[in-house]
Amino acid sequence: MSYKRQLLAVLAVALAASSARADNPSWWKPPLSENPGPKRAVDGVNGKLEGFGGGSDWLGFARLNNASAGGMGSITAPVGDRFGFQVDAIAAAHRGFFVSGGAGHAFWRDPSVGLLGGYGAIAHDKRLDDTRFRVGAESAYYYGPFSLSSIAGYEESAGHFFTPLGYGPGYLAYQWQPRRGRFFDMFDISVYPTYNVKISVGHRYVGGRHAAALSGEALIWNLGHSAITGFIESRVGENDYKAVWGGIRIYLGESDKTLISRHREDDLPNWLKDDMFSSQNSVRVGATPVFFPTLLQP
Repeated sequence: MSYKRQLLAVLAVALAASSARADNPSWWKPPLSENPGPKRAVDGVNGKLEGFGGGSDWLGFARLNNASAGGMGSITAPVGDRFGFQVDAIAAAHRGFFVSGGAGHAFWRDPSVGLLGGYGAIAHDKRLDDTRFRVGAESAYYYGPFSLSSIAGYEESAGHFFTPLGYGPGYLAYQWQPRRGRFFDMFDISVYPTYNVKISVGHRYVGGRHAAALSGEALIWNLGHSAITGFIESRVGENDYKAVWGGIRIYLGESDKTLISRHREDDLPNWLKDDMFSSQNSVRVGATPVFFPTLLQP
């Protein structure tokens, strides 16, 4: 079974399991147990922890050195009633090398409408000894069971190299990573079939490569102020920008609420997972003609 079919199968099982546990089938209406009045941008200080593991499609998924695994975390806090901030972190092993990073969000949010804010991030890829910076704008729009989340802006790589790969008849092949800046974007369109299931389809453009992003998340255990969910994600894109991961998220909040409410009243998305690919995505392969003059014997 291909990884795409595995992804669809897991999403179907998660949807069926959570739908069976849903308290109210009227998913297009707000939960009756929640306060419909105005809400703060962030419902108190809250956190999110995540552990994930899977593989990336670099010469095939079967090889052990294509494994990716790690953890991410976020802390979100209110600034008054209408504003908030969030800090993110990632530490992961990707194809046998360490990737780390951090990010910050500053935003205005109305949980019944959406959010607007700024975003900044830094990440380091040990394999290519590359540090990458990002700065941009972040937005979200909420409409019933649908959500649109996005960031877009400018990214720049601090690392660069030029490596010859070999000679051919009349040419030299090489790979190189330029030190340059470029546009980036990440966005997801999400739907909540029930209050506690999220399915997303999106796009990533990082390091000059495109990829489709597919994901699903479902509540496993509601602990009141906290909750545990399971998720699976996939990237299907250019060159080596392909992967499948699965894992667990732990939400640490200040009140009992559904998954859709946690996403709109507590934390923002942590976008750092795609930094495992951004440095490799910026590597280019090329060839240049070469001429070797023949030494004539007298």
